Amino acid sequence: MLWRFLRGAALAFACVQSLPASAASDASPADAAAYFAPPAIEDAALSPDGLRVAARALVEGRPRLAIFDLSDAAPTLHPVALPEEERLEWHGWLGPRLLLVSLLRQGAAPSARFVTVDLDTGKRSQLGAARPVEAGDEVLHIAADQGFLLLKSSVPGKATPGVYRLDLATGAVTLAVAPQEHVWDWVADSAGVIRAGLASQGKRAWLLYRKSEHESFSRSARAAGEVRAGVDRFVPIRGTDRGYALAQTPAGRVGLYAYDFGKGRLGALLYADSRVDLDGFQTGPDGRLLGVDVSADRPATHWLDPALAQRQARIDSALPGRANRVIASSADQARSLVFSESAADPGAFYLYAGGRATLVGAVSPTLAVRQGAEMKAVQYRARDGLAVSGYLTLPAGREAKGLPLVVMPHGGPFARDSWGYDPWVQYLADRGYAVLQPNYRGSTGFGRDLVEKGNGEWGRGMQNDVDDGADWLVAQGIADPRRICIMGASYGGYAAMWAATAPAPRYRCAISFAGISDVAAQLAYDRKTFEERDYRAWKHRIQGSAPSLDALSPIARVDALRMPILIAHGTADDTVPADQSARLHAALTRLGRAHDYVAYQGQGHTLEGPADNADFLTRVGKFLDAHNPAWSHLPPAR
Repeated sequence: MLWRFLRGAALAFACVQSLPASAASDASPADAAAYFAPPAIEDAALSPDGLRVAARALVEGRPRLAIFDLSDAAPTLHPVALPEEERLEWHGWLGPRLLLVSLLRQGAAPSARFVTVDLDTGKRSQLGAARPVEAGDEVLHIAADQGFLLLKSSVPGKATPGVYRLDLATGAVTLAVAPQEHVWDWVADSAGVIRAGLASQGKRAWLLYRKSEHESFSRSARAAGEVRAGVDRFVPIRGTDRGYALAQTPAGRVGLYAYDFGKGRLGALLYADSRVDLDGFQTGPDGRLLGVDVSADRPATHWLDPALAQRQARIDSALPGRANRVIASSADQARSLVFSESAADPGAFYLYAGGRATLVGAVSPTLAVRQGAEMKAVQYRARDGLAVSGYLTLPAGREAKGLPLVVMPHGGPFARDSWGYDPWVQYLADRGYAVLQPNYRGSTGFGRDLVEKGNGEWGRGMQNDVDDGADWLVAQGIADPRRICIMGASYGGYAAMWAATAPAPRYRCAISFAGISDVAAQLAYDRKTFEERDYRAWKHRIQGSAPSLDALSPIARVDALRMPILIAHGTADDTVPADQSARLHAALTRLGRAHDYVAYQGQGHTLEGPADNADFLTRVGKFLDAHNPAWSHLPPAR
């Protein structure tokens, strides 16, 4: 959705500011930097025999492909030698001691190539010719036992991608599926047969399908209607016309259905959650349904297979209080690679075998050993009676009474917050603040009705839900009503700006990153991405019954903005242009209103790289220390 904000990790430092140049360096930026340190391990993959893990790991401070040998009691790490001038894009296993990697050579004409690495000899062998790097390239299937992989990629002279088959023994490349007009995505079954293509043209979408690789693709009119109606993620079962699809249930939540590809229609509803949309599902090589992925209070896989459910219970017992996801298992199912995370740390990889979980590597060893703040799911009633869910993080070691509070509405606005590690939240909680993340009306993931309740509610019902969450915590005695600030990014930044300009503000201060100050200007900027009818619908979805878009714009009531506000934006943001923040900064400057402003040079809608991320959080910490300190004497409000 437009204006969705995803907080991310960061690479380079460059900023322009109205604060003193020393502001970032004066206030222990190393504290904030710890939240954005490069991951010590990521992209872990388990070998077929379960005795090794291949992963990107920090080796002498540099990210390298490395093998974690799990054959002894404690894992040992061995770097894999790869060409220094090429960047590792992807890696996977072809056998117990044979790796497949994709290497990228950057430059004026970037190219990529597949290479096998024999761990016994260290020998590297290129498979096929190097290929130009194209947007949308995707490995669709690897059949190590059958000796081939399928790669979706561009075809010379064609507008849409085809699918290439690469022989893993000889490196021979053949075009397995020729491009089809309007088809941008292809779906393979567990046998490595391309069974379906998803086509789209404007608002229309349809499915091309075949039962076997010896047949031609055909288009189903019924399937076209169902794609338009919101069917998502088709998975065919090898050798049959049957499969699975995610689609909206009559109750308006995304559920799992049987799908008849031959007839192009949904079958029986196989699983639905009464509270939330399904995130995905798991199937075996034979097409058997194994489990469904769901994010209710916290993300989890609900295993339908009894043996896998028992395995999950044993893993959860070995790693209590965490969200534990099985990444892969050995061929004999005796050893499993598990990614385990909590709201207090960004996670770690474990080998689970014989009832015991052995640490392979933590994403952030520094954060993993400290006492972080725990996040819990909460629910409260908005002023009109709507049940609003969200997440409350309380500072460790402090009584949940009279705490300073930061309310943090998510971006989107048609997105949601979920349980898990969030560096912003942990940074604030570690400094003594309670943090509330409300999934206000309009949030996705909880069914169609809640999304539709957000239509026409910018600055009104959506904002009320956010405010009502703060009031609920005050009524519970958890939050001090004199010490509440609001902080957000993208739409969350808009909500912070809007709250700051309210005629009777309830917050002590506001923090906006990449926020929207002028709704009409933002819609004008986005208009080029819409057809006229869609633009009118989107405008109405925002404006609703408001007399104008200006009536929803913080900059239109900037005269009322007297509370402390920190405004930040990336200068290269192509989602919400940087002038949305720069104009509010200029207006406040003209009015002589004290405020803090920082523009991050070359950054987009999210900050990339540890330096700028750490700088921003450091500024947030200094801003809150000045206007809403967590521990010291409360300053007078402006």
